[in-house]
Amino acid sequence: MSDLGDLQRILDRASQALPEKLPRIIEVEGLNFIKMNFRKQGYTDTSFTKWQDRKKDDTRGRDKTRYRTNRVGSRGELTKFGQREQGRAILVGHRTGGNKLINSFRARRSRQRVVFYTYKDYASDHNEGSGNLPKRQFFGKSQYLDRKIQDKVTREMDRIMRG
Repeated sequence: MSDLGDLQRILDRASQALPEKLPRIIEVEGLNFIKMNFRKQGYTDTSFTKWQDRKKDDTRGRDKTRYRTNRVGSRGELTKFGQREQGRAILVGHRTGGNKLINSFRARRSRQRVVFYTYKDYASDHNEGSGNLPKRQFFGKSQYLDRKIQDKVTREMDRIMRG
């Protein structure tokens, strides 16, 4: 009979602790997921989808990153634009300091839900693709994120069950 009482106490403890911890777990894992996608420069769901590269050609299809003649610089050397673009991550602006899209994400949580948001107006255009912008998704429904949240919740349940 005492085993049933112990089980009831554990279940009561779990029912009190999980509603408080679950939104925090979702918030942390969601923000980590967004940052990971920016670091990898692609989107992870069941598989990894790399973002399309930035265009480096002009309207005539000529490379804007290299000098074509010796008139201004040496032919074949990097232009100022090319020097700026070389090695720069996708969706990271030039000379933005810390004011980058990756750093603009926040989360608001309550007991019922977690809302992810950004103060950058153009974030949804990049995430969904619009007009001339290609789709470079960094957040959305993802089995990878669901699995990460599920693993964290399982670990938390184990911790509660151990007492």
